[in-house]
Amino acid sequence: MQSNVKKQNSRARKGQKQRNLEIKTNCDSVKFKSNQAACEYEQTATKKVKNENTISPIITEETPNLEQRIESQQNSQKLENLISNEFGKDLSSFTFNNSLDNNQEEEQETLNEFMREQVKFEEIYSYQKNYLNNQNEIQSHMVAILFDWLVEVAHSFHFKRETFYLSRNYVERYLLRQPNVLRAKFQLLGVAAIFIAHKCEEIYPKTLKDFHRLIQDQYTIQEIEEMEVAILKCLDFRMNPNTPIFWLNYYTKLWDEYIMDKELKVSLKERSNESYYRYRELVQLFDICLIDYRFKKDEKITALSLIYLVIAKSLQIFEDYRKMANSQVEVKCFFDSNHEYNQIFRQFIDQSDLYLHFDRKIEFKDLRDVVCETTKYFILRFDNTLPRVLLNNQEFIDELQHEELLSFQTYNRNTIETINYLLKQKQ
Repeated sequence: MQSNVKKQNSRARKGQKQRNLEIKTNCDSVKFKSNQAACEYEQTATKKVKNENTISPIITEETPNLEQRIESQQNSQKLENLISNEFGKDLSSFTFNNSLDNNQEEEQETLNEFMREQVKFEEIYSYQKNYLNNQNEIQSHMVAILFDWLVEVAHSFHFKRETFYLSRNYVERYLLRQPNVLRAKFQLLGVAAIFIAHKCEEIYPKTLKDFHRLIQDQYTIQEIEEMEVAILKCLDFRMNPNTPIFWLNYYTKLWDEYIMDKELKVSLKERSNESYYRYRELVQLFDICLIDYRFKKDEKITALSLIYLVIAKSLQIFEDYRKMANSQVEVKCFFDSNHEYNQIFRQFIDQSDLYLHFDRKIEFKDLRDVVCETTKYFILRFDNTLPRVLLNNQEFIDELQHEELLSFQTYNRNTIETINYLLKQKQ
């Protein structure tokens, strides 16, 4: 019994010793860690001191003396005065609009330079107009019929004028590069061309089935797709030229801006019935000139010549344009005269800074021959009915921007009849 008690007491003393040893080791470890942390703190502190000693000379070197401070204050005062003066200039120009004329001149110079670059850009898409020389089956009257039909298609589908003129460009360039196109494939070429053009220009394109309905008895959908691929490859996928209607719209815009401060109030794009019908007459004459294969004058000169004649007609300079169309002597005499209208139009061309080529400006005398030749198309009976999309839709007309309203392609059923009549007269 006593031996058991002794054993228990010895075990208790051993356990107490072991616990005291663990506490001591823990205290020693804590002291070691604290001492280690203290050492690290002293090392980092000495490092900081060393870094501060190395930086401090730089700081003292950069600290300006009194003279430098005075000079810096003077410079800052000059800068503040300069800023306040510039701010005052901006404020006065904003409030009183003093620099408006300068801004307009700069914008006009930028626009003129851009349009000159567009003339240079046309060199990529330039082509000769004798594209029927390498065609055996396609004749000039067939070209006029196809283009007239494409105008009707664009009108019925509510397309823009740009779409038709793009398709015309594709057809002519394809005929120039691809010799001996079969007569049976000629209408297929026109359908595929306007199908490509409307995908480039229209916001809401039609489906291929819509175009197939136009010629479903003659060609299949697969044939239209194959012709589309053939056109794209033949034209090297260059499908975005500046069309003639692009230049016509630019020149009419310039004309309206030019006469704003003139007594001559004969505009072409003003939002009025008179201007609208005048513009419609202009574009119908432009259409028939470019649909007729025999007419090979430059498109920019043609646009300016037609503007000259349409404005002259509105001013009633000539008594009867139908008689004038058959005899061009009166037009030549008037163009060569020193009439006030000629002076105004000559000044318009000179001030507008128009270019025929990148390094060749358009002059008033360049219009003479084209003005005389385009008078024969004034026998055309004009059609001033609204485009189909605008008929009986006054709310839609009111919502449209005027430029967009003018952009819809219209169709004149008398175009082919007039071309045939002029052809018979020449024979």
